Amino acid sequence: MAKNGFSTVISIQPQDNAFAFYSAVGRDKDSLKYSVKNYRSRYFDEEFFAEFARCLGEYAAANPSYAGKSAFVTVLLPNAQIATDSFNIPGTNRKNVDSLFKVSTEVTYSNLAELKMNQLTVKQNKQYSTIAVSLIRQKTVQDIYTACSGSNMFANILSSVTSAAVCGAASLNPKLKSETALLLDIKEKSTMMAFTNKGVMLGGFDLPFGWDILHSAKPVAENMLFNHDVAELAVLNAKEKAKAKQLTMMGGGEQPPEGAEGGEENVSLTLDPTTQQAARQINTTIKTLPRKTPRVLPKWMQRPLPETPEGVAYENFRIFMKYALEFLRANRRLTEIAQAETVYVNFPAEFEYLIDMANGEEEENKIKFASLGLKKEKSIITEHLELYGGLFADQFGSLNNF
Repeated sequence: MAKNGFSTVISIQPQDNAFAFYSAVGRDKDSLKYSVKNYRSRYFDEEFFAEFARCLGEYAAANPSYAGKSAFVTVLLPNAQIATDSFNIPGTNRKNVDSLFKVSTEVTYSNLAELKMNQLTVKQNKQYSTIAVSLIRQKTVQDIYTACSGSNMFANILSSVTSAAVCGAASLNPKLKSETALLLDIKEKSTMMAFTNKGVMLGGFDLPFGWDILHSAKPVAENMLFNHDVAELAVLNAKEKAKAKQLTMMGGGEQPPEGAEGGEENVSLTLDPTTQQAARQINTTIKTLPRKTPRVLPKWMQRPLPETPEGVAYENFRIFMKYALEFLRANRRLTEIAQAETVYVNFPAEFEYLIDMANGEEEENKIKFASLGLKKEKSIITEHLELYGGLFADQFGSLNNF
């Protein structure tokens, strides 16, 4: 982004069906402005990009800074649109490493020709080099460019919201420029986790709940927040469909005509009446989830019920702690690059007392929790860390910028 002049960051937020606009004169905090435009189309289809172009045009028309001239903008994409990965390549000879890396990516990504890829060597020793990559579909890049150009906007940086949040954190807290850390950006209804190494985002994860659960009057049941049952339901339905298909293959008699697809319309061609009826019963037995109720653990697995509002808030904050620790435990590809020293948390200042309570369990957790330290910053920054970070994406986000 330009250090002087009018700077704009645009974030695509499918969870809210909204485009967020964030602007400043250069990087002047006092000039920051935030606005939102909603859309109704489906996710990243042709109609979506038409609506995106329309909203860009309306925004440009409402801002005199764009009148009669082109403007550079940063566009932040949902995390699902930009993939992150890493490869351990044996050896230190640059030519051999490059050759093996090329082979590894071609084997891993069968559609590599359709992708744009950035790479960065993040670790190197006598045995191997670790190369981090980020990838995006070229068509997505072109669709964004086309939508922006209609309003005299040039998307000079495309990045992910998580990478931009790390850029914002690093610009406000210099420790992230030199440390390996996990960032928890906790918003009201959602949370972004980002593994960052010296200011570079190498991987992340989204949680569908936020600091609103810290206001709950009682401990929150985790299974009421995060729908773990969806995967189980998908497996149950897949098994039922597999049984129906198996019965179809077991039936004797005349075979379906060439080119005809399987399914209930062909059952009469392959099954005797008894088997046909059984297949129909299985095929129509669609499993559904029962009404969710809080999971009750046996008493020997339960922690004592907190008796104060602060104690309740901490019990609910421990859900965030659990996912942070599990993220670090389960992502060896990231932690082999470097071990996280700290979990930095960005949430409203009223909850900062929870950090001290979390560090009371530091010996067990094996990692320190710390506030990101933004207590003195305005809410337009702390509540939109990724949008503010978009103003600094050219400084810290090179791996994830397109």
